[in-house]
Formats: sequence, structure tokens, C-alpha cells
Amino acid sequence: MTINRLTKNITLRHLNAFVAVAQEGSFTRAAHRLCQTQSSITGLIQQLETALGTTLLSRTSRRVSLTSIGQEFLPRVIRLLADFDNAVGNVLRFSEQKEGQVKVAAALSAINGLIAPAARSYSQKYPNVRLNICDDSAEKIQNLVAKGEVDFGLTSRWADVYGLECEPLVEDQFGILYRLEDPSIQLNSDHSISLAQLKGQRFVGVTGETGIMAVLSARADLPLEASTPFYEASSTAAQSSMIENGLGIALLPALIAHRVRTPKLGFALLNDVQMLRSLCLITHQDHPLSPAAAGLASEIRQYLKKASLPQGCRTL
Repeated sequence: MTINRLTKNITLRHLNAFVAVAQEGSFTRAAHRLCQTQSSITGLIQQLETALGTTLLSRTSRRVSLTSIGQEFLPRVIRLLADFDNAVGNVLRFSEQKEGQVKVAAALSAINGLIAPAARSYSQKYPNVRLNICDDSAEKIQNLVAKGEVDFGLTSRWADVYGLECEPLVEDQFGILYRLEDPSIQLNSDHSISLAQLKGQRFVGVTGETGIMAVLSARADLPLEASTPFYEASSTAAQSSMIENGLGIALLPALIAHRVRTPKLGFALLNDVQMLRSLCLITHQDHPLSPAAAGLASEIRQYLKKASLPQGCRTL
């Protein structure tokens, strides 16, 4: 009989019955322990020994003991059953979000404004699920999702990539981040501003692999100095610092602007050009979300339903 065929004839019921009889030294006590009849336990042991082609238990009128082969077999079976119970338990805990890990890559504005508040309530519900959240550019976030290195991403769409699915969650308008002491910035009565009013201004941009620059470079109706900024920063934090020190102004989405604003900086929405950015939950169609990752994504959606977003932002 081949090993594959042999294992099909042996079930967990056979192995549990063998362990119970070996440990109890009695078919009667083993039956009581497993809540079965003595005859069913006897039958299971006979089936197991027939399948293995050997005797595992020595039976006398007074006691039941292990044969030499049974003594060798018992600790292996105990380990196998323990490993099986642990494996099943781990899967159940994972499916119930009692354990696990979620990896997310997102734009920093999405982490601060959406993910972190949602993660706080999620972690209270599932304290044993570890969260690994990193910020990166839109291009790199999409690549991480495409490679399966993170569970999902949350950023603006960078480019169409086969297999990636984008679920828009939030939309925010572009405006101008500027230094409050800059006398050249004159806002309208509704605290908005037009691009025409910014003629001659120097713009501070961020690196080209961000979702912000993807939006700006795609707009043919923008002044050249806005779509190709004179200054460039590696991050929006560095960008705001440059603006605060008088190096220029920046076109930014509202959610980012409200995150990087300082007491020395102001933000005004554009009133003559409609520029919008969508933050999307990015997943891969070939990589289904784990229960824990799906739970965090759901928590983010629930948070957005009740969140108080800055002016210029709205949920989708």
C-alpha cells in the first residue's frame, strides 16, 4: 500500500482515539474522555492498526499497553495533533482578525488625515493585529501594491497599471499655500485667489513622482511657472519650509495644505481653475485582502462617513 493511499485511510478520529487509549491505558476511560462508545473506540483502533499493518497496543484482560512500535508512534502523533490544532487555531484567529499584520503604503496626507484616525479605532477593536504603515510617493505606492509588498495603498492615481483597482475615497481642491506676510498675495473677499493674480510669482514644487506633480503636469491650462516650478523640494514638509522662508508659493491639494500649514502660512482655494485630486484605495485584483486588511480598509471608509474634513475636501 502506498503512503498516499495509506494516509487517506487514517483520520484525526483514529489518531485521537489512539492517543486517548495510550494515555488512559483503557478503552473504557478513553471512550469516556472522547464522549464515544467503547465499541467505536475499539473499532477505530482496529482500523488504524489494519491501515498501518502493525499492532500498536497490547491488550490483556487487566490492562492496555503500548507495543514497541506504539511507543515510537505515540509522541509523533501527539506532536502532529498539536501542530494541527495550532495551525487551525492560527487560521481562525487570523480570519477573525484576532491576530495578523496589515501593511499599508500611503501619501503622508492620507496617513495623517485618514489612516491614523481610523487605525486608532481599529486597534482598539483588534489589539493583536500589527499595523505597518509607511509613507511614500504615488508612483512607489502603486509599485508596492502591484508587487504585493503591501496589502493596499492610499494615494492619488499615478498611472494606469494592469491589475490595480482604484476606489476613490476623498476629493480635495487645489489652492495656494503662501506666506502670510507676503504683500504680493491679495485674497478676494471670499478668501479665494485666481491664477491670474499670481502672475510673476515663483512656485515651489515637489519631486515629479508624486501625485501632486502628476496632476499639475497634466494640466495644459496652467501657467508654465506653475506646472514646472522654479524650486523643487523632496517633500511637502520641505516645500512648506521653503515657502515660510520667502522662496515662493505652492499649488497644493487642500488636505495636504492643512497638514503642513504653520502659523506663518495661509492657504487659499483657486476660484478660476477647477483642479481636483482624488485619494484612492489601491488594491490588486490578484491579491485579495486578508480579513485584517479588509477590516482596516472598512474602518477607513467608516471614519470618512463621520470625519470633519478641511474646507475644499469632500468624501466620495
